[in-house]
Amino acid sequence: MSEWASLMNTLNAAALGAFGRPIAYLPLSGEPLNVRAIVQTGRRSEESAPGTCVLLFLRLADLPTPPERGDEARIDGASYKVFEIEADGEGGVTVALRLA
Repeated sequence: MSEWASLMNTLNAAALGAFGRPIAYLPLSGEPLNVRAIVQTGRRSEESAPGTCVLLFLRLADLPTPPERGDEARIDGASYKVFEIEADGEGGVTVALRLA
Protein backbone atom coordinates (compact mmCIF):
# COMPACT_ATOMS: atom_id res chain seq x y z
CA MET A 1 0.00 0.00 0.00
CA SER A 2 1.42 3.38 -0.97
CA GLU A 3 1.91 6.07 1.63
CA TRP A 4 -0.97 8.12 0.16
CA ALA A 5 -3.34 5.12 0.21
CA SER A 6 -2.33 4.38 3.80
CA LEU A 7 -3.00 7.99 4.83
CA MET A 8 -6.41 7.96 3.12
CA ASN A 9 -7.32 4.66 4.78
CA THR A 10 -6.40 6.15 8.17
CA LEU A 11 -8.42 9.30 7.42
CA ASN A 12 -11.47 7.30 6.29
CA ALA A 13 -11.29 5.09 9.40
CA ALA A 14 -11.02 8.16 11.65
CA ALA A 15 -13.98 9.88 9.95
CA LEU A 16 -16.11 6.75 10.29
CA GLY A 17 -15.06 6.39 13.92
CA ALA A 18 -16.04 9.98 14.70
CA PHE A 19 -19.12 10.46 12.51
CA GLY A 20 -20.24 6.98 11.49
CA ARG A 21 -22.89 4.83 13.01
CA PRO A 22 -23.76 1.17 12.71
CA ILE A 23 -26.10 0.14 9.91
CA ALA A 24 -27.14 -3.20 8.42
CA TYR A 25 -25.86 -3.73 4.88
CA LEU A 26 -27.43 -6.48 2.78
CA PRO A 27 -25.46 -7.21 -0.41
CA LEU A 28 -27.25 -8.95 -3.27
CA SER A 29 -24.61 -11.66 -3.16
CA GLY A 30 -23.50 -12.60 0.32
CA GLU A 31 -24.55 -12.43 3.91
CA PRO A 32 -25.96 -9.33 5.65
CA LEU A 33 -23.46 -7.53 7.84
CA ASN A 34 -23.24 -4.65 10.27
CA VAL A 35 -20.87 -1.87 9.25
CA ARG A 36 -20.15 1.73 10.25
CA ALA A 37 -21.26 4.33 7.75
CA ILE A 38 -21.64 8.08 7.64
CA VAL A 39 -25.32 8.70 6.89
CA GLN A 40 -26.16 11.92 5.07
CA THR A 41 -29.67 13.16 4.37
CA GLY A 42 -30.79 16.30 2.62
CA ARG A 43 -27.78 16.34 0.29
CA ARG A 44 -29.81 16.10 -2.92
CA SER A 45 -32.80 18.06 -4.12
CA GLU A 46 -36.00 16.10 -3.85
CA GLU A 47 -39.55 16.92 -4.84
CA SER A 48 -41.12 15.70 -1.60
CA ALA A 49 -40.34 16.18 2.07
CA PRO A 50 -38.87 14.55 4.09
CA GLY A 51 -37.45 12.90 0.97
CA THR A 52 -36.35 9.39 0.18
CA CYS A 53 -32.69 9.76 -0.80
CA VAL A 54 -29.89 8.98 1.65
CA LEU A 55 -26.15 8.97 1.01
CA LEU A 56 -23.85 6.55 2.81
CA PHE A 57 -20.07 6.80 3.03
CA LEU A 58 -18.37 3.44 3.62
CA ARG A 59 -14.91 1.93 3.43
CA LEU A 60 -14.64 -0.71 0.71
CA ALA A 61 -12.45 -2.75 3.07
CA ASP A 62 -15.44 -3.12 5.42
CA LEU A 63 -17.55 -4.85 2.75
CA PRO A 64 -17.02 -8.42 1.53
CA THR A 65 -17.65 -7.33 -2.09
CA PRO A 66 -17.91 -3.93 -3.75
CA PRO A 67 -21.39 -2.42 -3.53
CA GLU A 68 -23.74 -2.86 -6.47
CA ARG A 69 -27.11 -1.52 -7.54
CA GLY A 70 -29.85 -3.39 -5.74
CA ASP A 71 -27.93 -3.94 -2.49
CA GLU A 72 -29.93 -2.86 0.55
CA ALA A 73 -29.23 -0.98 3.76
CA ARG A 74 -31.34 -0.78 6.90
CA ILE A 75 -31.12 2.47 8.80
CA ASP A 76 -33.28 3.26 11.83
CA GLY A 77 -35.75 0.54 10.87
CA ALA A 78 -36.20 1.75 7.27
CA SER A 79 -35.03 -0.24 4.23
CA TYR A 80 -33.22 1.45 1.34
CA LYS A 81 -31.94 0.19 -2.02
CA VAL A 82 -28.66 1.25 -3.62
CA PHE A 83 -29.22 3.04 -6.93
CA GLU A 84 -25.91 4.87 -7.45
CA ILE A 85 -22.31 4.14 -6.47
CA GLU A 86 -19.34 6.51 -6.48
CA ALA A 87 -15.96 5.12 -5.42
CA ASP A 88 -13.33 7.71 -4.55
CA GLY A 89 -10.38 5.62 -5.76
CA GLU A 90 -8.81 5.77 -2.30
CA GLY A 91 -10.73 3.01 -0.53
CA GLY A 92 -13.92 4.95 0.23
CA VAL A 93 -17.28 4.74 -1.50
CA THR A 94 -20.46 6.78 -1.39
CA VAL A 95 -23.69 4.99 -2.24
CA ALA A 96 -26.98 6.73 -2.91
CA LEU A 97 -30.01 4.98 -1.51
CA ARG A 98 -33.75 5.26 -2.12
CA LEU A 99 -36.43 4.23 0.32
CA ALA A 100 -37.48 0.70 -0.60
